[in-house]
Order: sequence, then structure tokens, then C-alpha cells
Amino acid sequence: TLIGTVDLKYDDVSYATVQQKAFLRCGMMPVQPIKELWWFKTGAEEPIYYYDPTSIEAAVMERARRSSRDNTSLEIYPTQLDDEGEYICRVVVWDNTGNSTKPSIPISREARMMLKVNVPPEKVEITHLTSGRNLSLRCKSEGAKPPADILWTKTSPDGVETELHDLTKVREIEPTGDLYDTAEQIFYHLEENEMIAKISCVVRHHNTNTTIYKNITFVSPAIQNALKVTMQRFADPVLYSSIENQDGQDNVAGLVKISADPGFKVLYNTSVTLKASAPGVFPEPRYLWWVGDQTGIAGRELHITNLEEDKSYFVLAENPLGRVVLQIPVYVTSADYSQWNDSSNDGDARITDASSGLDTGAIIGIVIGVLIVVFFIGFAVWYWTIRDGTQVFSPKKEKPHVIDEETIPFRSTDKPLMRTISTQTLEGRRSRREPSI
Repeated sequence: TLIGTVDLKYDDVSYATVQQKAFLRCGMMPVQPIKELWWFKTGAEEPIYYYDPTSIEAAVMERARRSSRDNTSLEIYPTQLDDEGEYICRVVVWDNTGNSTKPSIPISREARMMLKVNVPPEKVEITHLTSGRNLSLRCKSEGAKPPADILWTKTSPDGVETELHDLTKVREIEPTGDLYDTAEQIFYHLEENEMIAKISCVVRHHNTNTTIYKNITFVSPAIQNALKVTMQRFADPVLYSSIENQDGQDNVAGLVKISADPGFKVLYNTSVTLKASAPGVFPEPRYLWWVGDQTGIAGRELHITNLEEDKSYFVLAENPLGRVVLQIPVYVTSADYSQWNDSSNDGDARITDASSGLDTGAIIGIVIGVLIVVFFIGFAVWYWTIRDGTQVFSPKKEKPHVIDEETIPFRSTDKPLMRTISTQTLEGRRSRREPSI
């Protein structure tokens, strides 16, 4: 732009990124001696920058300074969002129109320009809902200016990334003050045996040259030391293992974990709750529990009541990418083995063999119990001996037999004197004593 004899070159609109350096060009062609340089922002009461080569250089805005590219352009660092607006560059030079015989006169020229401040996305998040092979994915970019663009890609297990075009999409742009939130939702169906490693939400902000990836990684349920077996419940073979064969390492992606409350060893006729989890598995697996040939029970947890004998339970963990089966032995004991039932079990606990023997605490408990039983038996024998007046374990001693004659009329060895006299004899005797008249 040519103004009089001073050629001021400036941009009608300049762009800057927040927290980066803003450059407002206002250069002279040809370069001439500067008398004064003023920079104003429309709406501000005072100039943001003033320069007088003979006296002072003042920056009312501490973040503003003359550019090193020339003597008149302005730099602002770091740029803030409220720096956006219209700026005025005023240059005052000495001009004698090339005639050195005449005194120089000051010439003032102005240029107006706009500064646009762009803001990259502050936050990107992705959420999902799954129903079998149907996926609903929602990606949201927050705090961008202008609004960000969103596209979707999928990556195969061998690392090949392709853009997803033919998708059902729903996009929303919502202003939040001077910034914008952009959200986009897609619906995706996983085909049978589709090989896919991840789906990515790619947020692109061209104005700030910013690209942000948010990935949904597809992971199938996994178990350790698995064997491919055939079960009557399933038409196709499945991967099978027991929790006794899981080493508990967490570095396996999608490892299925089983926990038991109160533990994998329980007292007779008590209850236990088994719980399955698969951290990192996507889509979220479904779980199916069963024992023997009973009908399966769906859900993360299985509650077992009144357990009376050792049993092995099975759980199926399945998502569209794969399925596995874990066997969970639960042991019943008549003693308290709570020390074996760690309440912090997170699914990678090992179950000790039931025949491995008793520990020191259990042995001490048994010995004390036997001693208590022996004590009570001895006490009972002693009590009944005292009560009956007999001794079982010592020879019997004779005691003097004392009879109280006042209370006992005769001894047991004496017999009362008894005579049997007939009536006839008594009459005969009477007749002899009393002579007849």
C-alpha cells in the first residue's frame, strides 16, 4: 500500500496462535528516518507502543516490542486471546521530497490491520457404547478457535491406516464464549472375522497446524497357558485354561481376571461370590457362568450359596474379536483357612492344592483341641466316681459295717424267731390245763 511518498507495507489480517508470537507488519519502503512510531489497539485508551529515536522507547503493553525484521513492525509475545482486534500503525517521518535546500517536514501515515488469534483444541475425548458388533463412538474437541475438524480412521493389525468414509455421522458445534466445542458421533458395525486393531478420532485444527489422535484400541479377552478345546456348549472350539494356570502378570493385554469373596477356599455350607473382569478389553466382553450341565447365568458376578462340596465353575468371556473359557475350582473345608483367602485377590490368585497339608497354626489348634477333650473326659470320670462311691481304677477296700440299732431292729444276718402252732395243739394244751367239770 502506497501512502504519499512513504510506502507502508502491511497485511489487512494477521493470524497468531495463542501462547505463540504475533507479528503485525507495518514496514516502510524505502526506509526513511523515523521521527515517531505509534501503535494503537482500537478500544484501548492509551497507545500500546511508542518510539522516539531521540528520546524514549515506551511499551505500555509489556509483551509488545518492535520487530527485529524492521524498525516499524510490532511483535507480541506470548499472544493471548484478548489480543485479538484491530490495530493501528502510525509512522511519522521527515520528508523534504528530496530537496535538501528546504527544511524537512514531518509526514504522518497510518495503516489499519486486524489480528486474529487462533486457539488449538484444549481437550479431546472419545466415548463409546457397544451392543454386540454395533459400536457407537463419540469424539469431542473442546476449547478451539475456530472449530476443529474431525475425521475417523481404522488401523489393521499390521499397521495399515485407512480413513472411514461411508459412516453415519452426527456433528454438533457449540460455542463456549469465544471458543468452540465440536462433537461428532459415528455408528460402526464390526463385520464377522473383521481384523481391526483400533479406530481413531483424528482432530485437525488447520489454523494452528494441530492434529490430535484419540484411539479406541480393539482387544479380545485373553488367558494364559490356553488350550483350544471343544465343549458341548459351543459349536466351535474355544480357548480354555484354569485360574490355577494363570501367573498373574498384568502385562498381557486383555487378561481375564477372577476374584473370589471371601476366597477360593470356603467353610462348609457357606457362600462365595465370584467376579470376572477384563481390563483393557474392547468392546466390553459379556460373561456367562455355569457348573456341570446347568443353564448358564449371564453377568460379571456369580453368587453361590450353601456350598457343601468342592466344585469347578466355568466362565465364558466373549467379545466380537474372540472368546475364552476359564475354570475356577472352589474348595470346601471344615477348618478356617482364611489365611489362604486373600481379600485383595484381583483374579490372578493361585489356588493351593487341598492335599498339600496343614500349616503350623492348624496343627497347634488341633493339639489344643485334643487336650481339651481329654481333660473333660477325665473330669467326667472323676465326677461320676465320687457320686457313686466307687473307684474304677483302684482296688476296692472293705469298710467297717456299722449298724445303728435304734433305727434298724435287726441285723441282716439275724432271723426273727418264728413258731408255727396249730389250733389243735393250742386247744389240746388248754384242755389239759383246765379240767372239765
